[in-house]
Amino acid sequence: MNKLSLSAAIASALFSLPSAANFSDSGTDYSNTITDSYVGEQAAEPLNMANMLLCIMKATGAENFANSDYRALVDSAQCEGRQDSDSSQAAANKISYSEVVVSSSRANSQSSQDVTVWFQEAEEQDGQYIINTSVSAAPSPTSPFGELQFTFKHASGGDKGDLNISVQNGQNVISLINTFEEGGNTIEQAAIVQIDDAQGNSGRGKTKGLDWSQNPPVPIEYKLAYNEDYYFKQVGSDPEVCLSRNNPRDNAHRYSLFNATTGALLDIKAGFNFEYISSLNGQPQYGFIGEWGLWTEEQQQLGYVPPTTITDDDGVSYTVMTAPGKLVRQTKGQRPLQDGESFEYWNGSSSTTVYWVESAGQFQADNGSGNPDGVDTGIIQNTYFWSPLLRQNVNYLGNGSGVHKVAYTTSETVRANDAIFNSGAIGLTCYGDCPQSNISLNDAVSWTFTQSYEDPSSTGIAYSLDPADMTLKLSGQPVTLNFTRDDLSNGQEFWGASSGEFVLSSDAGSVTSWDDINGQSLVTYRWEMGVDTWSQLTMLKNQADQSFYEFDKPVNFIYTHQTANDRNGESNSDGKQVMLEYHGPGNMHGIPWEQADGQWNAQFSITDGTEVHTDSNGNRYVVKATGIDKRFVPAAGGASDCTNSGLDLNGAALLTLPTAANIPTISTTWADKESLTVADEPWVIHGEVQAAANE
Repeated sequence: MNKLSLSAAIASALFSLPSAANFSDSGTDYSNTITDSYVGEQAAEPLNMANMLLCIMKATGAENFANSDYRALVDSAQCEGRQDSDSSQAAANKISYSEVVVSSSRANSQSSQDVTVWFQEAEEQDGQYIINTSVSAAPSPTSPFGELQFTFKHASGGDKGDLNISVQNGQNVISLINTFEEGGNTIEQAAIVQIDDAQGNSGRGKTKGLDWSQNPPVPIEYKLAYNEDYYFKQVGSDPEVCLSRNNPRDNAHRYSLFNATTGALLDIKAGFNFEYISSLNGQPQYGFIGEWGLWTEEQQQLGYVPPTTITDDDGVSYTVMTAPGKLVRQTKGQRPLQDGESFEYWNGSSSTTVYWVESAGQFQADNGSGNPDGVDTGIIQNTYFWSPLLRQNVNYLGNGSGVHKVAYTTSETVRANDAIFNSGAIGLTCYGDCPQSNISLNDAVSWTFTQSYEDPSSTGIAYSLDPADMTLKLSGQPVTLNFTRDDLSNGQEFWGASSGEFVLSSDAGSVTSWDDINGQSLVTYRWEMGVDTWSQLTMLKNQADQSFYEFDKPVNFIYTHQTANDRNGESNSDGKQVMLEYHGPGNMHGIPWEQADGQWNAQFSITDGTEVHTDSNGNRYVVKATGIDKRFVPAAGGASDCTNSGLDLNGAALLTLPTAANIPTISTTWADKESLTVADEPWVIHGEVQAAANE
């Protein structure tokens, strides 16, 4: 199971902040949308696995069933959703249901509730965990976290752990130990925290995490103490650090767009839940389908066959069709250069950073300190270089009508109901590296699956594409991979490939050189393929009218950041332009992130209510952060600010961390769940009790 980012369940006890008031003046989608805000802190890394499993436990809805055995579906993507990595690489806003079997028992209202959960991770075949929980006291005014013991283990591996929340001498005490396998080594993480009051305003703790910059990672210990204003910590034997808990820096990692006039959510439908009949047991099962393919709750089971017919929540039935690859349309755009904008330029032997200097009308190299050196690099029109903010190669177009511009490309997947298929199948002409048909495993892993290089000065190579199956064909033969990932032997890797440049056959007459293909007026295409579902095209055909279902396309737009719209009031990104891509609620990518002191930070975060986009119909949209990772910043007075406020690390140093010996033995096995009688229909879907629970 992934080593996951900080969740709120436990960390709020350590690093919670007063919640800010929400916008509430109109009752619109904008004002009703709640922002998930939490504090990211390296010392809390040992809590990650327990937080993940606690989230799963809560999503089973076990508190609703005192003495029951039942099945539930948990959206593990929600429990894994918080990430400290580059927002441009964040996972798509998908649903990933994991199946759990729950056995809950409670003798009476005065006794503890004991719950055993068998959890199957949706995307890992060996991701089977068993969780034993005993809740002995509910949350109360003096014990906001209640009292419980929470023990977990991997069903067949060595991963295991224990979380204990108790009240000792009037203090809430959180103790955690977690061991797991990493690179052949057994690694141990631990934490113990004493909380002084029910509000969690002060306390102390000790945690043991890992320094992942070392190979293999080495243990590292944190001591910490905190009050309402400051957070005092020491990493190993490093000097003590005092951080302010007031006015932390916001790293917004999830955003949604809303209509600037009505406040309505721009809700792109990138997929939906569905039901199907299992080929394994003939029973109804559940799944999710979207632009990246199809997922089902039983796909890791031996003998699984993907469904060919699915039914959505409205009762509409579809035939599932899969093409071996995707046709990607590439449309060119232009934009003016911005003063100070940086690019990575390859000068023939090495890469260098260059800046556009508007006042001089020239590109200048980096002086070694992140600033232009004042010397013209001599870069001329039709020079290509890498734009970090647009995340692609761009072409300098020179000075047109007094404005210096660069050309960029936006890409989108072509689907069966695209306008280019209005007259049926289309012809495509390929230049450069053009793929063969029926590609063998040997050709793929040796990268010999393309034909002889085809220069645009020639006539190109003719292909066809029929919307009936969306499969590229060469002389009537499919361009497809004749193997699966299971056919790859040890040491063999093949994630996929992208072709040379295609144009519609009707445009081929205008192509005589690469300049024509790269020109602004010509729309080009690529064929992308692979052995995984995200490299292929999943289509749905309505069984009633034979129409294809159309997934909403992401919204792409260029955003110019201003200091006035920076939620942290920072000015270092003033005037920066980025290409943003919105895939639906909470799923907007494109703001660059950078690593500092072992943590990832957004270069900038946008203030709620900032207008960022106007569509082709004139509809204007504002942005609101729906997920914020807050980071404490150094106190102005350094360590003395903490000590003067009464904080010290002496109490933390006296705490004893739990060890693997403190993890209770779980005698329950994975096979034990087979002795339970549970209904095929889930009683709970991620915390929501279903009608089947009352049948």
